[in-house]
Formats: sequence, C-alpha cells, structure tokens
Amino acid sequence: MHQVSLYTFFAVAFLIHGSVAFGADVGSEALEPEVIRVTAQKRAQPIDEVPATLNVVNADEIDFAAGNDMRSTIERVPGAAFIGLGFSGSNSVSLRGIGGLATFGPFDSAVSFTIDEQIVPLRSADALFLDVERIEVLKGPQGALYGRSTLGGAVNIVTREMTKAWEALATAEAGTDGFVSLDGASGGAITDWLLFRAAARFTDFDGDVDNTPTDDETNRAEIFAARASAKALFSDDTFLKLTFQLDREERTPTGDLLGNVEDFPFGGQSGLPRASRDTERLSGRLESDLGWARLVAIGGFENTNVGNDFDLPDSRVAPLAFGVPIEATIDPNNDRSVTDTDEETISAEIRLQSEDKSDFQWLLGVSYLSLAFDRRVARRSVIEPFNTDEASTNENVTYGVFGDVSYALLDNLTLGGGLRVARDEVDYTGTAAFFGPLVGTPTFSEESDFTDTYLAGNLRVGATFGDGSACARYARGFASGGFGEFAANALVGEAIDAFDASTSHSVEVGTRGNLAWLDYTVAGFYNAVSDGQVYQFDATTFTNVSENLDFETYGLELDSHAIAAPWAVFDLGVALQEAEFRNVSDTNLSGTRDGNRVPLSPEFTINAGLTGQLRLESVDWLNRVYYSTSVQHIGERASDPANSFFLDEYTIVNARAGLSFGYADIYVFGANLTDERAALYGQNYGTADAPIPTVNVNRGRVLGGGLSGRR
Repeated sequence: MHQVSLYTFFAVAFLIHGSVAFGADVGSEALEPEVIRVTAQKRAQPIDEVPATLNVVNADEIDFAAGNDMRSTIERVPGAAFIGLGFSGSNSVSLRGIGGLATFGPFDSAVSFTIDEQIVPLRSADALFLDVERIEVLKGPQGALYGRSTLGGAVNIVTREMTKAWEALATAEAGTDGFVSLDGASGGAITDWLLFRAAARFTDFDGDVDNTPTDDETNRAEIFAARASAKALFSDDTFLKLTFQLDREERTPTGDLLGNVEDFPFGGQSGLPRASRDTERLSGRLESDLGWARLVAIGGFENTNVGNDFDLPDSRVAPLAFGVPIEATIDPNNDRSVTDTDEETISAEIRLQSEDKSDFQWLLGVSYLSLAFDRRVARRSVIEPFNTDEASTNENVTYGVFGDVSYALLDNLTLGGGLRVARDEVDYTGTAAFFGPLVGTPTFSEESDFTDTYLAGNLRVGATFGDGSACARYARGFASGGFGEFAANALVGEAIDAFDASTSHSVEVGTRGNLAWLDYTVAGFYNAVSDGQVYQFDATTFTNVSENLDFETYGLELDSHAIAAPWAVFDLGVALQEAEFRNVSDTNLSGTRDGNRVPLSPEFTINAGLTGQLRLESVDWLNRVYYSTSVQHIGERASDPANSFFLDEYTIVNARAGLSFGYADIYVFGANLTDERAALYGQNYGTADAPIPTVNVNRGRVLGGGLSGRR
C-alpha cells in the first residue's frame, strides 16, 4: 500500500505545483528567476549569500491557502511538518526531525518564531498571517542570533514594507461549509516624515466533523486579526517604528477523535468543545546610522489569554480506555475540563552592527526575555483521576549576550561564526485540590526553581562560484529546560521534576545555483541531540512522564524553482530524513526503545506544483489569466516516543484559477481537493501493546471563489 501511494504521488507531483510572481512580463526577461533578498541573518542580503539552509515562502504562496493557515504554509518547506493539537495556543512545527518532542513547556518548542525579528511565544505563533511579505525558514540550530529554543531552526515572518506611496489591497473569499475570508491593507505617507499602514483579516468556517451527542459540527473557526503601524523618519539614516496587533479566535476543536474506525472522523464530545485565544502585542523598532556602526533596538510586550473547554475524554474513547459506560460520559457536567491561561511576554534586544557592504561584517548585542503565565484548570468526571482543580504559575527570565562576525578572506570565500552566552531563571508553583470520588485526597502543592547558563553558536564557511554558492556550517544548538504547565503527577503526590536543557551538535553542507531558468538548493545535514526533551502520557495511571533522551537526525533536501515559460513554472521540494532515539536504556519511564522513531517527524516530505499565466494584450479589458496548483505530502509519523502507533501519511492538493483585469482579480479555488483528513497529532489512551489511538485532524475540502482588488 505504501509503495502504491508513493508511486501515484510521484506521478502527480511531476505534473503539478506552483509559486510565481504573477506580474512577470511575457518575454525573455520573464524567464530570469528573481533575486530574493532576505533578513534572516539580521541584515538585508541576497539569499545566495546566507551561509545556511534557508527556505522562503513568498506572499503569493501564503495567500494561496484558503484560510491562510500555518499548516498549508509551513509544509511548503522541505522537511517541515505541522503539529496540530487542535486547541488554541497548542500548535508547533517540526524541522529536520526536531520540534515534535512535546514537553508541554508553556513558552516554546525547539523551533522559534519571530515577526520582524520580534519574539513570538509558542502560544500565539500560529495566529493568522497578516499582511505578510514572506516567511524565512532557517534550518538547524540558530541560537547565536535567535536565542533560546532554536534547536531545530527559526521561522522569521516578515511583514510588508511601509512605503511613502499610498496603496490599498482587499480580498474577499467564500466557499463551502460556510467558509468566508475578508482581508485588506492600506498605507502610505501621512507627512514627509511619518508613514502609516494598517491591515485586518477575518475568517469564518462552520466546521466539518460531526459530533453525535450535540448533533453539531466541530472543527469550526472564527478568527480576526488586525495590525496598525506608524514609522517616523527622523532622517535618512534614523527611524522609529511602532506596531500594535491584536488577534481573536474562537474554535470548536475536534479534540481526541477515536482513530481506526469506519466513520472517521467522528466526535463524541458530550458538550460542544470550545477554544479561544485573545492576544494584544505592542512592539517598537529603532534604527540609526551612527557613522561607524548601525544601532538597532527592538522591544515588545504581548498579553495572551487562552481558554479551552472540552470533554475528558471523548465519550467514544472513555468506554474503551477506562471501562465506564458511555451513558456516564454524555452529560457535560460529569465529564469536562475547563482551562484558562494568562501569559505575558516582554522582550528586548539592542545591537550594534557593521554596514551591509564591507569585507568584515560584525554584530554585537544584548537581549532580555521575560515569559510568565498563570494557569487555572477545573476538571469533573466519572473517571476518578479527572476530578481536580489545579493552578500553576511559571516565571521565566532569560538574559543574553551575543555576537556574529564574517570576513571575506578572498573574493569568493567567506569565513564566519556566531556565539551567544545566556542564562535562564525559572520559578514554578503548582497546586491541586481533589473532588468527587477523590474527596479526602490531601491538597497537593509544589514550588520549584531552575537555573541554567549556556552557550550556543556556529562556525561556517561560504564560497561563490559563477552563478552558484556553497556553504558548510557547524552549530551547537540549545533548547531551554524548565517545567511543564501543570502539576502533572499531583494525584500520586509527586512533584514534577524540571526537564533538563537539550543540546545538539549539528553539521550541514549545501549548495545553491542558477542554471538559466532553474534555481536549486541541495543540502545534507546531521544532528546529534543530547537530552532531547520527551513527554509521554500514560493513560493507565493517568500520569505524565517527562525525561531527557538522546536522538539523532540526518537527511537530504532539495528545493528547486524552474521557469520553463510564463505559463509553466515548476517547483519541487523533497526531503528524505531519519530521526531515531539513540543510547536509550530499557529502564526509561516513557517506554522508548533504542532505535524508535522520534515522534511527529516524517521520513519523507514533498511539495510540488505548477503555476502559470498568460497575458492577453489583444483584449483591452482583460490583463491576464492565471492558475496555481500545489501538492503537499507528509509521510508516516510516530505518535509518541514509545511508538505505540503511527499517524498515516497524507497528501493535500490545492488549485486556483483566475482572471486579472489590472486592478482587480476574480478567481475560483479548491483547497484539499481530495478531502484528505490528515492526522496532525495523536495520543494513545491504551498501552504500547494495545493502543487506543486518538487524533486531531485538518480541515476537509473547501471549494469557493474570490475577488481581490488593489489601488
């Protein structure tokens, strides 16, 4: 079955995929790939000069996905996989087999997120992409420039540049299952020295997973995001930019759907599950040319509230996992968990760096990051361990000093390296009180702290040749240690232990090139991770195991872009990778065995497609016709460190076709055309030998149309 599906997929992938700048003119110059400039190394430079593997997802590719969601965007990157628990503030990303080991730490995973270099905590990282120019995905450890918990890589979201010329953009889409998306952006110069830009987006989806007890649909989503920015130009060399953004979302998540059943996906929540997230973010950026160096100061404050209200567990799972009759679980008053979390983030970075055009480039800075949350949980159930009221707080402060240098030893050879020295300070408190069948169990409380000082950095060499370049890079990665979100083992009267920090040694070699009409990137990598942070849920005792285990990942990646003609632009990205536990003792608590696959890491990914356009100069009222198709394939993944069951591979096919009239476009689209119900996350409510798999799924097929305008 696996061989047949891959054979079929390769045949389809050969024919389709897409990403192209639709405005390219028809002619010989249209066949020249554009020069992409990026800021992933905290300075503007052509992508060919970045001495590391870097993938860029452009604005056309981001907007192509109905709903503009994180999964459809990040999986355009070879070797990337989306990890979706379904509830608000709980999603993350795996890169090169790193990032899927959930510690349920409150703030970050092993892949970091920033918006215009401003740190975004994990709980709000998967909000709607709003007025985005591109997304830069740096793979491998990035601790020297991006700080804590970048063991697998860093994702930098770059918003559209503010300009003096006024412009306005607007898009409206509607589709099946009540899908609606409205967004717009506008900006320009208010005065000679003051620029302004605002953007907003709203999406709504009625849901597409039946929930029997409520006779309703789950997988609903209503999301709103808005941003306003002002930029003061004090001189040609000095500016201050202030940005305020808010995000609001209401969902009815699918939760733990029973897998491996004929009517999948099908829910059994006794009351309609609800999830919400409200985020306000204020950030500022000051840049000034001091003559001998450039000063950059970045600061931000974010407040996020996350609420989740759902069954523990689903009424279809409870009889199988805990032996209780289904009648006892269909009353939401008898089987419910309500969680409310407040989180505050304060971040600051000040750095001095050389000008972009010099043989010797340097950067030196200091950073500060404060992450704090207050979490409250109320659980009631006929299943004994679920009857608790819990409260926990976690305060985490990180201080850092960092630097980076590069030197052009020869015209075509550059050496460089970066280093960060940082310190984490963590304070944790947790309490738990017991109710129902557990009345009389003593109230549990714990208080702990954790400190750590660490180094992260890299050494690299880059060379250019003709129309290509090559690089080799060694990096020492680091993912912060600390505590989880809740008093996980309160029922058995045990305090949670701090999970240790993870470290890695990473090596990659790669090359980029341009062969007239073809751009390509090829890279190979190896990561040896020590004390990887492992989380395993044991449903038989309802305890949570957190421990540190070693693992390694290695693989090959290809990313290519070929412009055969304006009406035939091909893209193909492929990743082959392995991620396996090593040096694991048989007495470990999570049930992991030496050689087990690292959770939620696919061995194979492919993104492919075809895009094209045709200008109609003979038709005055019609500017051009265009189309886009894309395929994203994610291979089979282990659900947990014990490899108790595996999540099936999935393939998502999207398409769009439209007409452009100059200042307006009209188009039709199909998202997930084959209605693939992909398992994005899994949890075992049984044992490793007799698993009871539950999963969270993606959105099904959406067919619709849209209208966009610009001025």
